[in-house]
Amino acid sequence: MAQRLILYFFFILLLIPFHENAGQSISFSLSGRVVDEQEAPLQAIVSIHELGKSVIPNENGFFEFQDLKPGNYHVHVTHIGFKSFSKTIHILNGDFFLEVGLVESEILLNSMTVEANPFKNGPLEQSQTILILDRDFIQKNNGGTFANAIEKLPGISTINTGVGISKPVIRGMSFNRIMINDRGIKQEGQQWGADHGLEIDPFDVDRVEIIKGPASLIYGSDGMAGVINIAPAAFKQNGEIEGHYSGMYRSNNDMISHSIFVDGNQDDFVFRARFTAQDFSDYRVPAQNFIYAGFLLPIFENRLKNTAGKERHFSFTGGVQKKWGYSTLTVSGFNQQAGIFAGAVGIPNSYNLRHDGDHRNIDIPRQDNQHYKVIWNNNIQFGKFWMELDLGYQRNQRKEFSFPHTQGVGPNNFGNLALSLNLDVLTANLRLNQQHGENGQSILGFNLQHSLNQHRGFEFLLPNFQSIMGGIFYFREQRLSENLVWNGGIRADGAAHDIEEHLQPIYVRFQPTGEFDQRNPDIKRNFLNMSGSTGLSWVIKENLNVKFNIGSAYRIPTPIELASNGVHHGNFRHEIGNSELLAERSYQADLNLALSKKKLYVSFSPFFGYFDNFIYLAPAPRFSPLPGSSLLWEYRQNNAIFTGGEIMMQLAITKGLNLSIGAEYVHNLNLDTGLPLPLTPPFSTLTGLEYKIPKFSNSIENLYLFVESRWAAAQNRVDRNERITEGFQIWEAGLGWDLQIWENSLQLQLSGQNLTNAIYFNHLSRYRLLNLPEQGRNISFSINIPIGIR
Repeated sequence: MAQRLILYFFFILLLIPFHENAGQSISFSLSGRVVDEQEAPLQAIVSIHELGKSVIPNENGFFEFQDLKPGNYHVHVTHIGFKSFSKTIHILNGDFFLEVGLVESEILLNSMTVEANPFKNGPLEQSQTILILDRDFIQKNNGGTFANAIEKLPGISTINTGVGISKPVIRGMSFNRIMINDRGIKQEGQQWGADHGLEIDPFDVDRVEIIKGPASLIYGSDGMAGVINIAPAAFKQNGEIEGHYSGMYRSNNDMISHSIFVDGNQDDFVFRARFTAQDFSDYRVPAQNFIYAGFLLPIFENRLKNTAGKERHFSFTGGVQKKWGYSTLTVSGFNQQAGIFAGAVGIPNSYNLRHDGDHRNIDIPRQDNQHYKVIWNNNIQFGKFWMELDLGYQRNQRKEFSFPHTQGVGPNNFGNLALSLNLDVLTANLRLNQQHGENGQSILGFNLQHSLNQHRGFEFLLPNFQSIMGGIFYFREQRLSENLVWNGGIRADGAAHDIEEHLQPIYVRFQPTGEFDQRNPDIKRNFLNMSGSTGLSWVIKENLNVKFNIGSAYRIPTPIELASNGVHHGNFRHEIGNSELLAERSYQADLNLALSKKKLYVSFSPFFGYFDNFIYLAPAPRFSPLPGSSLLWEYRQNNAIFTGGEIMMQLAITKGLNLSIGAEYVHNLNLDTGLPLPLTPPFSTLTGLEYKIPKFSNSIENLYLFVESRWAAAQNRVDRNERITEGFQIWEAGLGWDLQIWENSLQLQLSGQNLTNAIYFNHLSRYRLLNLPEQGRNISFSINIPIGIR
């Protein structure tokens, strides 16, 4: 069924050239002028979202787009030091002239626009809290993974597994309650496990938009807690080709990163390509021992043996950019090989923890992760409609290698292959955007996904399964007055899971007995239900914006939650699913108050959610009967509430001196047990001070210094059988500058993380269960070299 529908969408795309030839040949132009409050011209970036085109005005502030078909276009104007501008333009019977006046602001957030939202309009029109990150922010905060680059935002935290593996948490929720969209396609891997990171190249991210709060209406069941949209850069101008090199070194694990990028446009054929290589050694912790399965084990030389790794990633995009829109095809591959800390797998052995003299050696146990994607993105004009069609194929391969005898297993047909999970996913997203006069627009959308999982290896964790999920939605936005915008919509979602029975061989003294243990029976489950939301955005005064959103979301249990039953060594526990789980239902409200002035930005975002049949993984009061494991963790279901909020402030104290403060708090409660839910992030704050030094040399520009402090309170609100985590404070500081060499501008940054080498524990880190602290002091150096080819 899924394959047939996707083939049908491909057939629609084949008709585009005939539509183009049969349509109107009339074309018009969009021109205008960009000025500041004193009517001085500005060379800002002017973009038409639907076409992926951008221009920079001339020295007098004038710009022009030619050869535009009649229709509706969303125009965005951005310039550093000014608030962004967005407007929907209707080109019907003639050329259009747009006069844009930008308002000065020293707050960086005000210079950004929301691109990935469904209506492609400005941030004030959105009723949800949306955070926007550009390439400069991501480069400055690149911690080796994509998730680590965004954790400095209030309301966002990460679940870390040593180095190289991390995943985001939004308002205390993660895994299948957060949807990550890469180029319009939902990222599908083994995102349910804490030791499974997001298979996304951190260098191949140009722009990130984070929706905090329920986003299931547009994006589907897994968007219950939020959505992270990863968008590529805008296309280059015709005839322009540019190259780019990025390099990074991190001292704690001797990480060396290289990334090469080429981007261009030749006669409306757009193309870009990237290759990234990262290598890292065993990482350092300020500790001399740890505890696993009741054993006190040593850490030699403060380095965790066999935590080294290497990564090789690539991506290539090619396509066309025409007056009817654009169509691009992207092929990418994420390849990671990483050691698994030998003291955290199987039966503990002090001898295995001694270093072999090579800290870059990747030994057994280890994991090999590959994620390949083919994504076809289309944005096409059909009369008054804009059609967005995204088709994707993903193949996620995860392999874990271990010695059978450490798992209580003797000779077998798989050798050292403990676990192999192969996930194939087909995805189709279709959205039709229609303009309703000057003050309204709507979207009719459809999503479909087909997943097939197969496993191999001498261990068992997940069964073979096949799953089909889909939904249809209608979303409407209407400007009720000049300062008041309403939006709302409704959605229907359904799914069918077909999970196979699995019989696991039983071993006694490393020998097979010929008997089998049924880890899970055949499971067939179908789900269908509705969800919806509505919200308002009210500009009370010129600089004060109030957003309110309320809705009900529906989340379908995953095959992992229904049928897993095995030792998850990456998490040091035996995890067992529940085939009787019901679908989740949430009722959530989100408020955002934002004050934005020239030198001050303050945002306050409280939230509340009631969850009916909330699914979570919690420690059971008994140990696992399987070898090489500790506690048994079960998927449970209870009614729960989540509440809390975030505060964010940016203040321009003086010219060039900026203060930023962010704070976040999550409070949840299991209404059936009266206890908190497990793995809840503690209250924390992040305070930063940055000073931009005035130019003093022709060869050194944009010199800045910064210092940041993260303070986290102790997490005493824990579930039964869950450990308390003490609070901590860590410091980071650095400087960055642009170095002018010939015609190139090199961007350099030197920074240090955990400068005091503090011993601290992240409540969300799985290594906390071993009494293993986070990384010690880390000195980082990065360089970015743009190369203008043509």
